[in-house]
Amino acid sequence: MPTFPRSETEIIALAQMVTDGLTKMAEDFPNPPVSVADLQGLVTQYNTVLSDVIQADMSSQKHHAAKDHVIAELVESLTTNLRYAEITARKEPKKLAGLGWGERRAKNPLQAPGEVRNIAIGNQGDSWLMLGWKPPVEGGLTAAYQIQRKQGAAGAWEDAGTSAATEKIMSNQPRGLELSYRVIAVNKAGQGQPSGVVTAVL
Repeated sequence: MPTFPRSETEIIALAQMVTDGLTKMAEDFPNPPVSVADLQGLVTQYNTVLSDVIQADMSSQKHHAAKDHVIAELVESLTTNLRYAEITARKEPKKLAGLGWGERRAKNPLQAPGEVRNIAIGNQGDSWLMLGWKPPVEGGLTAAYQIQRKQGAAGAWEDAGTSAATEKIMSNQPRGLELSYRVIAVNKAGQGQPSGVVTAVL
């Protein structure tokens, strides 16, 4: 089965392909559970709240929450329509390519993710900071990211949070201490190699 995308950019691209495909292939897929207009409305709504997020101060989580809500609704709508399309085109699965989807394929054994790349500290305040990174380019698909922290050069690494996205606001962090952070990609097959290390003093 085709793999549903994980990044927001890829989800929006798939949504546009599904919307365009359903419009052009209305005779093949006449009754999608979520209408083309509703899908397009969710894409437009996402772009609006994404603009709010970009313009907002990174310390504010309100806009991020609004964006996450819209993308979750869009994912649910897309998967509903894609399941409908798979059933409708079960005798002619090649038609799914017109929606940016594809035929079912044999499953490959899941591999652990590779190493998280380019970890960096963005904005920071008195007791918080924003961590950002890029996903691994090797290994299996990442299910989540484990953020680890240690105090000082001799401290032991401890789990400090998780994220499904490639960024995380670390709030309520100790002040006046040298704090190091790293990120590990994980999935059902295991953990990848830890990322590089970034250090901050709040």
